[in-house]
Amino acid sequence: MSTATPFLLYGANGYVGEAAARLAVQQGFKPILAGRDAAKIEPLAKELGLEHRACALDDAAALDRALRGTPLVLHFAGPYKFTSKPMVDACLRAGAHYLDITGEIPVFEAIAARDAEAKARNVMLLPAVGFDVVPTDCLAAHLKGRLPSATRLTLAFQSVGRAGLPPGTQRTMIELLPFGDRVRKGGRLVVPEPGVKTRAVDFGQGPVEATRFTWGDVFTAWYTTGIPDIEVYVVLPAAMRKQMALMKKLRPLFRFAPLRALLKRGVKPGPSAEARAKTVTQVWGEVADEQGRVAVSRLRGPEGGLVWTTRAALAVARKVLAGEFAPGFQTPARVYGADLVMECEGVTREDVA
Repeated sequence: MSTATPFLLYGANGYVGEAAARLAVQQGFKPILAGRDAAKIEPLAKELGLEHRACALDDAAALDRALRGTPLVLHFAGPYKFTSKPMVDACLRAGAHYLDITGEIPVFEAIAARDAEAKARNVMLLPAVGFDVVPTDCLAAHLKGRLPSATRLTLAFQSVGRAGLPPGTQRTMIELLPFGDRVRKGGRLVVPEPGVKTRAVDFGQGPVEATRFTWGDVFTAWYTTGIPDIEVYVVLPAAMRKQMALMKKLRPLFRFAPLRALLKRGVKPGPSAEARAKTVTQVWGEVADEQGRVAVSRLRGPEGGLVWTTRAALAVARKVLAGEFAPGFQTPARVYGADLVMECEGVTREDVA
């Protein structure tokens, strides 16, 4: 197979999905655009000269028809706590590989539970092929290679510029409010001590304060590296740190769907192309072992929510179409190695210590 082999790009009418479709065509792919509403997909498909198929995720028969003849689904419609299972079901029925851009730990857990089923069908289930978690997963694998005896992994990231979060990411974060915080200790996902934890991180311009944050790597990096203790941090404005502390106190209230629906009314549009072009994303990682040895490395790349995400997702799709895959539940760097992230345009990596 080649990049010209048709595959299903589901959620093509969304903010990130549309950008992925446009970039795919620029890179020589011929995706079949898909989504729930044909009227929203058809104009883009005509503009790009692509086939399109309409299918709702709650219509198994329609999904089966949409997947017919396609070796791969690149799934851009979230929140994936609602959308991943029906698409994974359809991929397993069709024998098609599954990719998405989720960072939702409950989704990782559900997909990982289907590992044996996927292996029996010779299907790869590879969530998180966007910014969450390709850059951080690849940095984790790179650091593990530098210090194979590592027992502790700390990751952090920072967005520098005017680009905010994509609308889908904002909605997903609202849906995850009831889930709470997680870190990995002794190889197990656990709830950390209460409160807001911060630490100083140097992304290359001097130390800044980063706040511990529940990111997908506390789940995926364990599969990639086997490192038993994992935490992730993000740089947030002071006002947002205060908001996070308040959200933690109010977390039990967010179990009620009507409250989450109310919060979603405040979801903002995605950043403009100009804002994205003026934004960079920095990733930092540190590993340490029981003997006190430490290794630190950094990545620098484009805006993460859309630009880095679409470049990473299509880099993975290219490999799958070339026949490079491993059946079962996988993580990006576990299958494709630490240098996968370097295939994304505009990414640099440096070893600091």
